[in-house]
Formats: sequence, structure tokens, C-alpha cells
Amino acid sequence: MAQTTLRQKFVLIIFGLSLTVILLEIGLRIAGAIVFYLQERHNHLSFSDTEYRILCLGESTTALGGEDSYPGQLERMLNEHSKTKRFTVINKGVIGTNTDYIREHVDQNLDQYKPQLVIVMMGVNDRFYFRPPQGPQWLWQIQLYFKNFRVYKLVNLLYEHITHHIKGTKATPEDNDNLQYGHNYQRTENFLEDLIIGFTKSLQRHITNAQRYKRNNQLPQAQQEYLLAHQAAERISLAYVDLARRYYQRGLLEETQSFLEKAVRFDPLVSDTYEQWGELYLSQGKGQEAIKAFQTAIELDPKDNDYLVGLARAYHQQGDPKAFIVYTEHLNRAPNDYWGYVELAQWFKEKKIYAEAEVNLRHAIELEPYFDRAYFDMEQLLDEQGQYQKEEGFYLKQLSLKPNNPLVFRALGLLYQKEGKEGLAKEYFKKALQWGLSEYRPETLANYDSVLNKVLSRGIPIIVMQYPLRSIDTLKDYLGQKRGVIFVENKQNFKTALQSGTYSDYFKDTFANDFGHCTRKGNELIARNLAGVILKMNNRSF
Repeated sequence: MAQTTLRQKFVLIIFGLSLTVILLEIGLRIAGAIVFYLQERHNHLSFSDTEYRILCLGESTTALGGEDSYPGQLERMLNEHSKTKRFTVINKGVIGTNTDYIREHVDQNLDQYKPQLVIVMMGVNDRFYFRPPQGPQWLWQIQLYFKNFRVYKLVNLLYEHITHHIKGTKATPEDNDNLQYGHNYQRTENFLEDLIIGFTKSLQRHITNAQRYKRNNQLPQAQQEYLLAHQAAERISLAYVDLARRYYQRGLLEETQSFLEKAVRFDPLVSDTYEQWGELYLSQGKGQEAIKAFQTAIELDPKDNDYLVGLARAYHQQGDPKAFIVYTEHLNRAPNDYWGYVELAQWFKEKKIYAEAEVNLRHAIELEPYFDRAYFDMEQLLDEQGQYQKEEGFYLKQLSLKPNNPLVFRALGLLYQKEGKEGLAKEYFKKALQWGLSEYRPETLANYDSVLNKVLSRGIPIIVMQYPLRSIDTLKDYLGQKRGVIFVENKQNFKTALQSGTYSDYFKDTFANDFGHCTRKGNELIARNLAGVILKMNNRSF
């Protein structure tokens, strides 16, 4: 009998391992399908006849607006058109978050709210500017590919479980707090509240001492105690402003307002209070109140340039020509502010002063050639004028200066796609991908896939919704056709609305390049689009 060589043994081992992995992958997928069916059936049987809970996940585009947010308006629309079923829409949007955070908190939200439907719109905060991936491009593509395998997810889950158990046995109370609160929000807020209590006691003590010294005619000592009391009051006010800022970032606007009111009561001369109030008013579409708040901040501290930017944005939101004057003053103080030029260009574009808008965008690109916002705005600016040839020339010139800039490759791909030059479009999209840029970062797509799997594994349907004016096609292509997934696009409804209205009717800003945070009317478009889909799911017309 011929002896098996070492090479043959190695090949047999590899073959056996590969076959095991393939069979395990098939088994996991079949088991997942069975669990999905059983859980879907269980959840369906456990639905309340009088309440239908919808969980909305996302960032500030979901969180902001209160009753005027799209979740707030969606709940109102659904209940107006349903007599037999009560709809409850839960807004779990988080300001400034990313898809990592949303993915990490999906299970917690599902356990807490037990929704019958989930809506997710996310990804815009994952990349504000281009950051080349670390390591070879082929490596992270392979990593992304393998992350979709059930075997990979099983191994990763076991690894996380083991490492979490090890960390749990060794964790200090501080470590547990970090794990629980992610960004340490709660510990910081507790610390600030303790500071407020401590400084309040100091304030009362210094006032008592000052009054006693004054009664005894010891005026220098009384003056010193009053000075210390004022310092304590200022510190209390600053702590309340910090709390207000943190609650604002989490979309808790009523609490933000309350903290700012307390800050003013302790010290009405803290400029940061009025800056945060201005930001709060801007997010609520209260332009006039925002203007007054930023003006007060500037009066208290004329040298702080952040207050000037806030005032310019408030004037901009109101369509006031003073926005140009304030933006210009800001850029005179800070001539290398990329975002200042981008925002001023947007103002010129809205006023149809295209030449000046183009000048400012070119300046922004010169300052930061790897930030993508100015490229998006330049595309919109030249598109609006129908100057495709000029747009092409601009991008080609940029490539002559930065030959491997993926942002320019993508911009050319989009341009050629609009012109129907599919061959050139594919060529430049391929180049953009080769240099590390696609419409979505690999991590974003992987997080989308993870969120879907977590929701669908419980038998809960999910709506994957695209941002205003953007195509849903990339998400459809990547995520594929899965049972329980509905894709909703907000491209045509916004394009139609913009034909008869202005950009500022539907958006408060342009933070995401091609769209911004929605006004009440903008969120109404999103809510109406969703309501039609959801009522159809429930066999009702809208």
C-alpha cells in the first residue's frame, strides 16, 4: 500500500476543514431560517390588537425636531388613518452617532421597546471626509467578504462571549461604567451634577459670610466673599451649559432648554449659555430666537469666532442678507476655515450668484482636497446651471493636481452616469473603489447587515430607508432581497417638492453635502412616504 506523503496529508486536512466549514455554514443558515420562522410566528401571535409599535433608529436626521421630526409626524399620520389600531412610533435617533453605536445598541432597544416594525436610516456620520483604509485595499475587501459568513459570525460571537466573560471577571466599577454607557455619558453627567451641588453649597456659604462681614462693617472681607460667590455661580452656570450640550447631543431638547434656563439664573453673563441656546433654536427652526442668542453671546465675548459662525448660520437659515456680511467677517478672522467657505458658497448658490459660489468652493477644495463636501456642492452648483463640460474640466484639472484622489474619481463617475456614459462611469467608479472609496464605507455596509440580521432574527420586519435625494440602489444591491426587509427611497418625492419650492423650505442646512437636516416640511415628506408603505403593510390605504 502506497504511503501517504506529507503534502497529501496537508491537502486532505485542508479539504476536510473546508468541507466542515461549508457544511457548518449550510447548517447555520438552515437553522437560522427555522428560528426566523418560529420567532416571526411567535411575535405575530404576541402582537397587541390595539397597539403597533414602530422603532426608528438613526442619527440627528431622525432625532431632531420633537413633534416635527419624521417619527413624530409619522405617528400622527398613522393614527389619523387608523381607527382600529393604535400606532406608537419610538424615536431612538441619537445626535452625532454612527452606525457602530446603532449596531451595538440594537438588541438593547429591541428588548426594551419590543417593536413590531423597525425603521433604520443611518450611515451619514460614518464618513465626513475621506480617510484611506489602513493596509492594502484587497485586505479589507476580503475581510468584508468573510464577515458575511455565518461561520465567521459564530466564531466572532464565541470570541466576544469569552473575552467579555474574562473582562467581566476582572472589570473594575469604572470599566463596567464604560461598558454600560459607551461614551461615558452617565458618569460625566453625574460628575457635573455633583459639581453643581458642591458649588451651590460654596455659593450659599460665601453669600452668608459676605452678609455677616457687611453687618460688621468689614467691607473688604465682604467684597472678597461676594467675589468668591460670583465665581461659584459662574462655575454652576458653566456646569449646566455642559449638561445642556450633552443632552442636546442625545436629542433631549426639553432637558437642554431646562438646563440653559438654570444656567442663566445662576449667571446671566456666561457667553457659552447663549451659544448653546442658539444651536438649540437652530435645530428647532427658530431662526429669530437663534439670532438673538448668538448676538448676546457675541456682546459678552466679541473675540470668540464660534459665536460669529453661529450668527451667520442663523441669518442664513432666515434668508437674511446679513449672513453674507457675517460669513465674510468670520473668514477675515479665520481665512483657512474650510467649512466657512463651503457655507458661504451655499449662501451664494441659494441667491443664484453662481460665480461667487464657485470661487468659494474652489478655495475650500484647495484648503482640503480630501474633504468631500465641497465636491458634492460643486457638482450640484454646476448641475444646476447645466454646465457638464465645465464640471468635467474642473474634475480633470483636480486629477492633474492630485492624480489618485478617489473623491474626484467618484465625482467623475457620477457625472458620466448622469450623461449616460455608462462605460466611463463604471471606469471611474472602479478607480474610486480601488483607492478606497465607495458610496458607503465597508464598515457602514457591514453594520447595516448586522442590524438587519439582529432585527430579522427576532421575526421583526425592517424598513431600510435612504436619506432625502439619495438613491437606494447601493443598499439594495449590497443587502440583497431578504424576507422581511422593505426598502424606501426619498429621492423622487424630494426632487418633485424642490421643483416648486426652495431648498430652505425642506432643509435647515447642508451638513451632508447633498442634503441636510429637514425642516418640518421636509420631515413631513419622509413621514408621508413611510405612512403609505406602513399602511399598505397593514392593508390600509393612505
